[in-house]
Amino acid sequence: MSALAKHPDLPEPPVSDLDPYSMETLENPHPFYAALRDAGPVVFLPKYGVYATGRYDEVRQVTTDWERFTSESGVGITDARDPKFRGRPPSALVEVDPPAHTKTRRVANRLMSPVIIRSWRWVFEEKAKETVDRVIQMGTFDGMRDLIEPIVFGGFPKAIGIRFDEAAIRAIGYMSFNQTGPENDLYFKGLKAGEPFMEWFLAACQSDATDPGSIAAGFFEAEAAGELDPGIASNIVRSLVRGGMDTTMSGMGSTLYHLAANPDQYELLKQNPHRTRHVFDEGLRMEAPNHVVYRCTVSGGAELSGYWLRGDTKVGTFHTAANHDPRFWKDPGKFDIFRETANIHASLGAGQHNCIGQNVARLEAECMMAELMKRDVRLELAGEPKYLIHNQLRIMESIPLRVVPA
Repeated sequence: MSALAKHPDLPEPPVSDLDPYSMETLENPHPFYAALRDAGPVVFLPKYGVYATGRYDEVRQVTTDWERFTSESGVGITDARDPKFRGRPPSALVEVDPPAHTKTRRVANRLMSPVIIRSWRWVFEEKAKETVDRVIQMGTFDGMRDLIEPIVFGGFPKAIGIRFDEAAIRAIGYMSFNQTGPENDLYFKGLKAGEPFMEWFLAACQSDATDPGSIAAGFFEAEAAGELDPGIASNIVRSLVRGGMDTTMSGMGSTLYHLAANPDQYELLKQNPHRTRHVFDEGLRMEAPNHVVYRCTVSGGAELSGYWLRGDTKVGTFHTAANHDPRFWKDPGKFDIFRETANIHASLGAGQHNCIGQNVARLEAECMMAELMKRDVRLELAGEPKYLIHNQLRIMESIPLRVVPA
């Protein structure tokens, strides 16, 4: 913990031996989330030297108040401002505060506006129709490998305008989402997986590798026009390649799984197809793509819910825990397609750092669900899902499904 003096009037948070990175937690984090909420509004985890919060109000405060909780220290457990930091360069979109963030985000909001993203609807609709046709013919299939991944892999790179290599994308994602954790076995496995593809990754995020007229090319054009500082465009494109597909597939997987596991909700969605635009947010609420995201308190320390947090100390925010906080949500364990959760759940961030790619993710999910709802069938579980274990990402590796008459 930081050596800065304690606040004279405020207590420090309770200490907890909960471990967010134990294999038991990473395989099934929900007991950890419940225990974290019960332990207090914020606790200190001495094993990692960080604070942690899983209650809705506190997670919301930490993710929206950049003056108290800076993003410049990075989203991982290690402070990216430390001269000894060995990780990747910080993201110019995610790991920066105003005013620098304001300038970058202004360009990103323009290039990835709802109007621009909707112009790519045809790409995802076409891919969704083709993929749903195929899985219905299969009868029994894997919801991740056979349905979700073809839609995202087939649409996202084309819409963004970046090179696509499936093996490279998988390896870079696995590396990136494990680098944010402590230097455990997963951290080193991630580095080993990603290392052979680093040359491809860096080359794929340069201006000459983007499609003319694409969103990615737009960032390089903005940089050339002086709207972005030198080097920022390639940094942003790297962020899109690293995180633009895995997190979306995580949310789509959660949505698909919970619909298949709740036949009544699947039938309600077929009867109310206008809800296909909203059900993705309920899937995200049930299981956030990120197990944990960190912020760092400002150098002088900060107050949170009556406790004093010492400066330069990381604060881990557990978004799924917040999304299941009974202090805020009614019946949080129930998957409900009529629950209004957009811009309320914690899974897409909030404030200055709400997810820039959420319009793309929502469009991909909507096109998949809308195509499924057109068919005179429903999907049911054919087995238990399997998770791909990461330090940060919470994503299903497989969802066994079967097609049954509606």
